[in-house]
Amino acid sequence: MAPFTFSMCNIAVGEQIEFWRSNTEPSGIMCAVADDKHVSYNGQKWSLTALAKHLLGVKWAMAGPRYFKYNGEWLNDIRKRLGG
Repeated sequence: MAPFTFSMCNIAVGEQIEFWRSNTEPSGIMCAVADDKHVSYNGQKWSLTALAKHLLGVKWAMAGPRYFKYNGEWLNDIRKRLGG
C-alpha cells in the first residue's frame, strides 16, 4: 500500500481534520491540512503519525491516519473507499 496522502482522499489543503484518541474517544483537537502529507497544529507542521504519537504521548510505531477523521469519517476508511 502506498504511503498516505491527502490527495488520494480528495482532501484539499486548508481542510480541517479531527484527532481521536481511540475509536470512541474524540479529543476535540482539530488541525488543518498543510500539504499533501502534513497537517498544521499549534503553528507547527506535522505528519499524521508524528502528531498522533505526540498527542498520545507514545513512542511506538503506529499508523497515523487511523487516529484522524475528516467530516466524521476515518481517513483510512476514506482511503479504502476511494481505492487509495
